[in-house]
Amino acid sequence: MTFSTTKKIILAGVATMAFAAAQDPPAAAVAPAAPADARKWKNDQEQTLGIAAAAEKDPAAQLEKLDKWKHDFPESDYDDARAGAYLTAYGQLKRYHDQMMAAQELRKKHPDNLDLLRMIFTDVPLIKSPSAEDLAALADAARFVVDHADDVFSSKNKPANQTDDQWNKLKPDMVAYAQNQLDWIAEQQGKDAVIARLKQDPTRVALNVWLGKQILEEAKKGHPELQSDAIFHYARAAAYTGPGCLDPKAREGMKGFVDRAFKTYHGSLEGEDKLLATAANQALPDGYVIESTVDIFNKAADKDKKDREGNPMLAQWRDVKAILTADNGQEKFDAEVKENALPTFKGKIISMTPALKPKTIVLAVEKDGVADCTITFEAALPGKMDAGSELEFTGVAKSFKKDPYMLTLEVDKDKLVGWTGKNAPAPRAPAKPAPKKAN
Repeated sequence: MTFSTTKKIILAGVATMAFAAAQDPPAAAVAPAAPADARKWKNDQEQTLGIAAAAEKDPAAQLEKLDKWKHDFPESDYDDARAGAYLTAYGQLKRYHDQMMAAQELRKKHPDNLDLLRMIFTDVPLIKSPSAEDLAALADAARFVVDHADDVFSSKNKPANQTDDQWNKLKPDMVAYAQNQLDWIAEQQGKDAVIARLKQDPTRVALNVWLGKQILEEAKKGHPELQSDAIFHYARAAAYTGPGCLDPKAREGMKGFVDRAFKTYHGSLEGEDKLLATAANQALPDGYVIESTVDIFNKAADKDKKDREGNPMLAQWRDVKAILTADNGQEKFDAEVKENALPTFKGKIISMTPALKPKTIVLAVEKDGVADCTITFEAALPGKMDAGSELEFTGVAKSFKKDPYMLTLEVDKDKLVGWTGKNAPAPRAPAKPAPKKAN
């Protein structure tokens, strides 16, 4: 074998060294170089530089020789082989940014070369703090695989050591891998980028989980209201069952977390079914808000304030009822309420005993038609009144029943307002016959 032939073999072999340092996913050969018999040195000087670069074993020294070769001969029939040597040297030195950029540069000539694409996929996550340039290169490679999978996995690109079946099965796996790379890029760029990615592709449910975790961390730093959005994202992961959904076991785990978080934040599981149904059909909250226990309390407080302003008498009735229906209600009644005069209340008549000249009247104070107050009198009231008529009264508490609620008061007649019943007038005595006149 002549020295000239040996030099050609060494240079041809440079291309196959290109991905020696590449990690998972594995890579094979770089973009095809021109046939050996079609490549020529421009002169002996280039030949010397090329052979020296190819033969150098130390990667740092090899880069210096490659730089010298490229500087003196920026255009060469051996461009692909030289680019492959750069890739190998950068990989051995763990200069992942440089290796990635060299691969991206080589893709200008070979955009659908799977080995170059895989190298970029591998390199960028290995960079300690990927720059915007790094992420842009990775995004470009990933989108190319997603958008041009048929070109990448065309028959002309199939390696000789793979069967058609193996090559065809690899395509969906690499498309899924590229999609994951786009997810990872969005995560590096932050919440806004992840939200944009979900708007673009609502099936990327793993990003909902990522968002849920990030938002919970923010909530812990003084923004508890953000918990609503965080719970929504976990609910999305639990409820969504379309393309890209989590596996059943993972969804079950997410559902368990949502149950606990929703109950803690909202105070009960009431409304969780609506949350899950909504999250199953949309990737982002888009204004959907889970009411917190604080929200519910404040809403109730606002309503109570308005009720008190609109009907102070009814508000006082409810205050008394709240005390008596609490767990220690009987104790409170015996110690603080019984035999004491209560505020003035109003109620509508439900029934009277007896029906005429009653001494006992059952009324509805809080809600029409629902008996909750009994008033009694020492002496019977005159006449009667129709059911539904309203009375105002002030009385002394005598007893109460918790369920169904009934408060009994003793009322003096002069503390009763609105009674219109009257006794029937006494019958008139028969008229005496007129005396007879004397004749």
